[in-house]
Amino acid sequence: MFNVYVLFLILGGIAMLVMAGVKSGQTRGRRVWNAVFGAGFMVYGLYLLLFFRSGHYVLFYYVFLLPILMIVRFFRDRARQGAAVAQGQPTGYGQPTGYGQPTSYGQPEGPVQ
Repeated sequence: MFNVYVLFLILGGIAMLVMAGVKSGQTRGRRVWNAVFGAGFMVYGLYLLLFFRSGHYVLFYYVFLLPILMIVRFFRDRARQGAAVAQGQPTGYGQPTGYGQPTSYGQPEGPVQ
């Protein structure tokens, strides 16, 4: 069980660091959280692998769940952004194009003859 735990720590940390390195498709806050958790998981896993000889270690059950949830959110956000770009919707904040009103504000188009 110990080796599986260390493997999940290191692989989950690497996956979250890779997701933190991808700039498109996620907010800055989510990238920061990916980087913090990824670094923490990887450092703790490497510590257990390289320097831990015997004694007591803390088994965090988040190691098995958190990387999976972060990966799902990462790909869901990327798919949502890709769908918004394909439909021509704005991806950022602000008013939508045209402000939801018709081009002529309900008046007849063109010059009146």
